[in-house]
Order: sequence, then C-alpha cells, then structure tokens
Amino acid sequence: TTTTTTTTTTMTTTTTTGTPKRSPGGDPAEIAKLLNDAYYGFSNDTKDPMDPKAPMGVTMNLPSDQTSFFKNIFCAEYNNPKGKTGCSQGRCDCRFSAALYNHLMLITEGFTLMDILKRRTAIVFNQTLVENYLSRCFYIWDGASNNKYNVGCGNGAGGDCSSRNSAFHNICPSTNKTCTAQDQESKDGLCQQFGGLHPMPVAHSAGYQCSFPGPAIDYHEQQGWQPTDSREHLREMLTFRTKNQQGNDEGTLKTKMWNEVVLDVRLLMPRIWEDPALVIPAFVYWKDDPIAKANAKTMRDDFCAEYGLDQKIPVLALDWKATTLKKEPIYLALPEDNEQEVVI
Repeated sequence: TTTTTTTTTTMTTTTTTGTPKRSPGGDPAEIAKLLNDAYYGFSNDTKDPMDPKAPMGVTMNLPSDQTSFFKNIFCAEYNNPKGKTGCSQGRCDCRFSAALYNHLMLITEGFTLMDILKRRTAIVFNQTLVENYLSRCFYIWDGASNNKYNVGCGNGAGGDCSSRNSAFHNICPSTNKTCTAQDQESKDGLCQQFGGLHPMPVAHSAGYQCSFPGPAIDYHEQQGWQPTDSREHLREMLTFRTKNQQGNDEGTLKTKMWNEVVLDVRLLMPRIWEDPALVIPAFVYWKDDPIAKANAKTMRDDFCAEYGLDQKIPVLALDWKATTLKKEPIYLALPEDNEQEVVI
C-alpha cells in the first residue's frame, strides 16, 4: 500500500525515458485513516502542542471540471493529454490553487465540513509533499493569486496576455527577466515578517492579502534547485488564521472562509508522472451525493488510465455531517457500489 507520509526533496524536472516503477493505489481504509489523522492533527494550543512532525491538515482542490484531473491543469509548457493550454486574461500560468482543510477551519457554525461552491468532488494531495516540496506560498484567506507575479505569490500583475509583464508571462519589470523570489515585485507580495509591504490580514476584508513563502517560493526551473525549509511558515499562517477567525466578515462566518495553498504545476506534474498514487492518494466526494460520487470515480478512472495504474487510487467519501468537535471521521472508505461504511 501507499501512504501520504513519504516524500523526497530531490527535484526531477528533466524528461525521463521509460516508465518508472509506480506505487499501486493505496488501501482505502488505510488512506482514510491517514487523512483523518492529518485532518485532526493540527493544534494552536500552546498548552497542548501538536507533534511538530505531524501534517497540519489535508490539502485539497475542488476542481471546476469535476470529471477530469487534467482539464484543471493550466500550464503552457506541460504536454496536457487533454490539450495544451495558453494564456487566458493574463492570469498566472503553471499555478494550481488548493486549500488546506483541518478541524479548525473551513467548517460551519455547527462544526461540520463547509460545503463550498457546491463543488462536491475533490482531489487530495500528499500532505508531506505539499508542506515540503510543492507549495510556492500560503494565504490566510483567499489570496486572489491568479493575477500576481512569482506564480501567484508576489505583488499584483497586469491581466493582458500581450504584455510581458502580465502574471502569465511572469516577467518582473524591475529586472525584465523571469521573476525570482529576490525581485522586488515578488518580495512586495509577502507579509511584512518575510520582507513584504503589508501586515498579516486579520480578515479577508482587512486589506491586502499577503503571502507566506513556501518551499518552492523561488523555483523558476533553475538547475540545482532545492526546496527551502519553510514548513514553519505554514504553521505560523494556520495559527494566525485560527486565532483571528471569530465572528463574521463580508457577511460570512470567518471559519467558513477560504485559505489558499499555491502549488507549482511544473513540480507537481513530473512527480505525478513518477508516482501518481503517491502524489494523489485519493479522490473524494461529498457523502450521499450520487452525482459527485460518479464524477469522482470518472476522474479517478481517467487519471489512473493515463498512468497505467491497474490497482486504482481510492475514491473516498467526505462526511459533511460529521462533527469536528467530536473528532468524528471526515474521510470514509465506502464500497464504490454502495454507501455502506467500512469500519476503520
């Protein structure tokens, strides 16, 4: 079986000939247990601190196209099996926006999982890879990262595909070169404690949404790149968020509101090619929603077929009625042909 706790920090972006030995899809009950442990693992209580090595939640994307993983990948240099993509309104290229879910955020007033955007199919990412390798940056709230320099983590960029200084082309005006983490346009988008211009926002409406740098903040396809040790930046972001999410903002309960994790597609897709079931341990759907379940199975089957996985990645149910205060399991391993729960 595969787990969500294995990671490697050596980057591979070169084209590889031949098919690597790939992990089979994991055991559904084992993957569900790992995800539930990750979901409930984070603590901001200084009197009861969490294991510093434990995952801080589960990173998921609720895709706009709910039947194909690849139709949610926008990166002009990636040879997408569903067709190559290009510039759209000058928006960031090779950026993948996700959110981190745990028992303290993205929950309702009843302490149940937030039903966001009515998208009830989700892609789960290996949390160890998210925290140590794939992430460019993190936002306390929705960072509106689609129009920012440095692949969604810097200051605001233009939205014109014909401009070299658009977010899509990612050419920093100060250097007239591809943005790096050292360029002013990149630094200005960070929160003040990381050299940026703006303080950490206590609410989405409170002002500029600055970013916390992740391990891939300075990845720009350079030779010899290694991820930075920035895992504590994510912990700092989550601690600040959970201590500043009481009450409402913009007419919405703050615990319901998005955070944002920006992944780099140029790192993500080579790792998926090498070992898809390690990087994507599960596809999930909202329990009791037959359309979402069918979509999750279609997406999973399409993904596994592309990489020749005979033992498929599990499709798990998300129990949106489970109460987080009681630490009830959120991720359930249910038989794919019915809704009978597998006890784990």
